[in-house]
Amino acid sequence: MLNSIPEKITSVLVENEIIESDDFEIYRYGFEALIYFIVNISVALLIGIIFDRVIHTIVFLSCYCTLRQFTGGYHARNYTECTLTFVVIYLITIFIDNNIDVDQYKYILILFLILSIIIIYKLSPMEHRNKPLSSSEKKHYRMVAMNIVVAASLVFILSIWLDIFKSYAIYILFAIVWICILLILGFCINLDR
Repeated sequence: MLNSIPEKITSVLVENEIIESDDFEIYRYGFEALIYFIVNISVALLIGIIFDRVIHTIVFLSCYCTLRQFTGGYHARNYTECTLTFVVIYLITIFIDNNIDVDQYKYILILFLILSIIIIYKLSPMEHRNKPLSSSEKKHYRMVAMNIVVAASLVFILSIWLDIFKSYAIYILFAIVWICILLILGFCINLDR
């Protein structure tokens, strides 16, 4: 059902001469990506509501989605797999948040953060097979990704040290850690090709 919506929207735009028929596939893909992005965000917010973690979810999504845009990494084969992967990632994050004492493990968490920053720096941006990047784009994406990681890391560290917003800070950390894991998975899959 969701697959037919981008097709219909794009057809209407072509019929009304808003876009050229030669650009049909580009727009169809863009609408398809937008619809599935909205679905993923909605699913995450629904999970946030169910687990009483709406603000946590917004913090996680802000960091994760912004960073993912500039890092790349593992991509699912289809949108259903993508949504399921994201749901698993977010449910694991909630489980960890519910079962970790941030004060007790703060140095281990900071170590995870440092390792993730190093790996993100080394592996990003990781090109998608459908979206190759020029060398200048790669430099730009890496710079933006590192700026986001550094800013998010500072917020995490300050939250831990100043003992404020710790329950939200763990979501920032795990957004960064998941990006790192997706980069490692993408790197390993690319080695097999």
